Amino acid sequence: MKFFDWIKKTLGFDEDEYENDDFFLKDLKTGESAEAMTEVLSSVSLKRENMNVMDYRDRERFVRDHCEQMTACSKDIEEQKLEYTVVMEHLSDIELITGLSEPELDRLVAGADKIIDIEEAEKKYKRPVSKISEAQYREMQRYETDGIMPEALDRLTESEMNQMKIKRDLNLLEGEKGALAYQRKEESRRAVNSKTVCLLLVVICVLIFALLLFLQNTLHMDVRLGIIGLLAVLALGLTAVFVIYQNARSEQERAERKLNRAIVLQNKAKVKYVNATNLIDYYYSKYNVNSSYELRYMWEKFLEEKKARNHSEEVAKQMEKARIDLLNALRKHGVKEPSVFVYQPTLLTDEDEMTEMRHSLIIQKQRLKKGMDFNSYNLDNSKKEIERLVKDYPQYAREILAIVSQYE
Repeated sequence: MKFFDWIKKTLGFDEDEYENDDFFLKDLKTGESAEAMTEVLSSVSLKRENMNVMDYRDRERFVRDHCEQMTACSKDIEEQKLEYTVVMEHLSDIELITGLSEPELDRLVAGADKIIDIEEAEKKYKRPVSKISEAQYREMQRYETDGIMPEALDRLTESEMNQMKIKRDLNLLEGEKGALAYQRKEESRRAVNSKTVCLLLVVICVLIFALLLFLQNTLHMDVRLGIIGLLAVLALGLTAVFVIYQNARSEQERAERKLNRAIVLQNKAKVKYVNATNLIDYYYSKYNVNSSYELRYMWEKFLEEKKARNHSEEVAKQMEKARIDLLNALRKHGVKEPSVFVYQPTLLTDEDEMTEMRHSLIIQKQRLKKGMDFNSYNLDNSKKEIERLVKDYPQYAREILAIVSQYE
């Protein structure tokens, strides 16, 4: 991401209008990730209008927050692009195979049938009761062969733990926001009450002073001590009220600053929560599970089943040869990921299963695209915020450029 390129153009770029969030929200339909995205995009962010632009600390924090968000979004986009490429390769392989001529496809089906026949013969051998289905076993076997497991299990577990941690942080920040908002309201009320007390004190002192003047003029009483005492009480009272008022205003401003900071932290956490949820949804779709516990169970049972299946070396050799033959045949036709069909040969023999896999890959593609669009939107939005700040306040352009350069 070339930060310098667009920062150097800020004094001359054309003014862009901020797009309405609806352009992204309109694509969201259902699911936890959709709800999370809607929540973060609809929330009240700490915009430039909520900060003191003239304050260096507020200005630096504003720029750094957006730079950090752009860096995080760029990293997520690159990771999602890699996964997107893999999914597109699988879809390309399916299109390639379905477009083969009938004789070529028959040869592939024959190779797949040979693998299936060996598997059927293996099933007839007496073995311990399997605790996972054949489809799940083949899927876990493919993950192991491709080097995906057990790292994928660790990634999924870590992602779920990270999502739970972010959700706890969001709940804590929400509680802190409520407490700070209440404190700000109470301090504002205290300031108003101090003004009221000040007014009442002045009115009472004026009335007492008028009474003393009346007594002096009508009864010729000496009220000098009374007036002195009254002035002393008035001075002390006004001083006390002024101190209370100043303290209330100071506490109110402090609560306001803390509340703004809590809003920034909460919205950053919401963005992280959306990304974590998107990633988990993708993993669930990719591995056809509902939790890391389910994937762990399948993996452990696969290892047990694999150990049981290694009883016959001859069967293993036959299977290996059949798979190599099919693998070479697939590679001959330019299939990029032939291992998918080698370890799931029914994809070549069962049109419904091939269709189901294509549908699953399309869902994965859409979810990855949604994640990339979301990160691109947030990256562009942060970029526009900094560009708008430089355009509106060119006197701070060098300072902002220096901060942004630290994230190159």
